[in-house]
Amino acid sequence: MEFQLTAEQVGLQQSVRRLLAARAAPRSAFTAEAPAQAQALWAALNDVGLGALGLDLPQYEMTSTAIEQMLVAEELGRAVAPVPFSGIAAATSLLSRGSEPAAAQLLEQVIEGRITVAALPAATGAGVEVKAAAGDEGWTADGEIAIVPGGAWTQTLLVVAHTTGGTPAVLAVELDAPGVTTTTLPAIDPTAGLAQVGFSRAPAVPVLLHDADEAISAASALATLIVAAESTGVAERALRIAAEYALTRHQFGHPIGAFQAIKHKLADMLVLVENARSACYGAAWKLSGGEDAALYVAMAMAVASESATEVAADALQIHGGIGCTFEHDIHLYLRRAKSGQLLYGDTAEHLDVIAAALLDEPIPTGATR
Repeated sequence: MEFQLTAEQVGLQQSVRRLLAARAAPRSAFTAEAPAQAQALWAALNDVGLGALGLDLPQYEMTSTAIEQMLVAEELGRAVAPVPFSGIAAATSLLSRGSEPAAAQLLEQVIEGRITVAALPAATGAGVEVKAAAGDEGWTADGEIAIVPGGAWTQTLLVVAHTTGGTPAVLAVELDAPGVTTTTLPAIDPTAGLAQVGFSRAPAVPVLLHDADEAISAASALATLIVAAESTGVAERALRIAAEYALTRHQFGHPIGAFQAIKHKLADMLVLVENARSACYGAAWKLSGGEDAALYVAMAMAVASESATEVAADALQIHGGIGCTFEHDIHLYLRRAKSGQLLYGDTAEHLDVIAAALLDEPIPTGATR
């Protein structure tokens, strides 16, 4: 199969790359201005239509699929942009499938640029313990989510909770509402904007109350694909930085890239990048066709997470001592690659999912992705 991007897709890719080159500042994630910087960057990205990606919106004369979302995610990874795109895309997916009246209004807010992320088991694993109950004054949420990627920067959080009947539901909670506590967490990758969120009879708005399992699975698959694509972008940019350094750093009178130990390493890194990109393209193609793409998404994440961490680590190694300093940017890529692996599953976890799917068995306990 030959996969060719359309002119529109190439244009989207280039527009996002130019904007990120001018506006993305990954080092701002290490400062107190991180939330404001993240919101400003997302506002700029939303101006070119990123909030509506993945939706069929005739009123905006816009139709896009998971392929466009994957392309944007790859660019965000290349720039190590402090934007919780996986959570935003998952929220958009859930809201577009929402059965309750509030879903359409919340979706409109996302399209207009309000940062809304979904806290999904795909990203937070066993740390999701939220219960929802309906009372005389409406719905409330109680419990805690141990890790929410993008939670430090979001304004509205979509929560997967269990109702009193034990069925899953999706609720929207404003993080500045009474009964909500948000604690920013230290992280290996500050651009992830991790937070712990607690709820104590926090007011919530129902988005999806019935038959939510399929919508949650679809949103989780999309979020995982986006992280895989971001990891691919991380790997591609880390490789390019390493290759450029190998041409300019001289030793023994020659560029270090002239030595086989370096040139062969760079060739191996290129193979890993292309493997990851191919896996992501295949998964996005399946997902955009409305098929059950869980197997292909697991394959993409299994390949991309390992490729990104290996390529970024090798890129740092090629730089030698300067690569181990805070002043050089290469460590930002290794941080981002490792963060995606820790939050969304390493190769072993996704291989378990792949094996279960191929053998037509239930996903092993603990494999939440």
